[in-house]
Formats: sequence, C-alpha cells, structure tokens
Amino acid sequence: MGETELGPDSVVRRRMEARVRKYRGNLFIAVRDQALELDEVAQAIFRRIDSTSTLREIAARLAEEYDIPVDEATGDTVDFVAQLVGHGVVEVVE
Repeated sequence: MGETELGPDSVVRRRMEARVRKYRGNLFIAVRDQALELDEVAQAIFRRIDSTSTLREIAARLAEEYDIPVDEATGDTVDFVAQLVGHGVVEVVE
C-alpha cells in the first residue's frame, strides 16, 4: 500500500481488518488492539464510505442532511477520514 495523499477527491474503502459493532446504540470500530467509538456525524460519514464516492460527494450529502456549509462539511470529512486512515480502518483507493 503506497502513500497516497488524502483530499476531497479521494475515494476510500473500509479495510477487512476493521470490525464494526453496534452496542447500546453506539457504533464501535475495532482494529488490532484499539477501538473507536463514533459519534452521530462520524457514523454518518462512515456509513457513506462505499469504495466509489469521493470525500467531496460524501461531504455534500452531509452538508445537505445537517444543513451546514459544504466547505465546512468537506474539511471535517477529510479530517475525520484522515484519522480513520491513520488508525487503519480505511484505506485510499488508488
């Protein structure tokens, strides 16, 4: 897996190693020895990761759903997905 810069036009996919569980209404993602709990917006982003949509497209849908500016949604989406990449939850599709 090469180093690919993440940006609004990036497409990401979930990694097979990432295990997703819903527990008491909360969504958790486990990779190796770490677990991440996703809040409502993080869940909305994660659910839309489909290996074909760009982060810009995901952010546009979030902006509409949450009635926030597209630029803000795009920045937040890229920042959050960068964290997911860092934790090994998702990877960039090249």
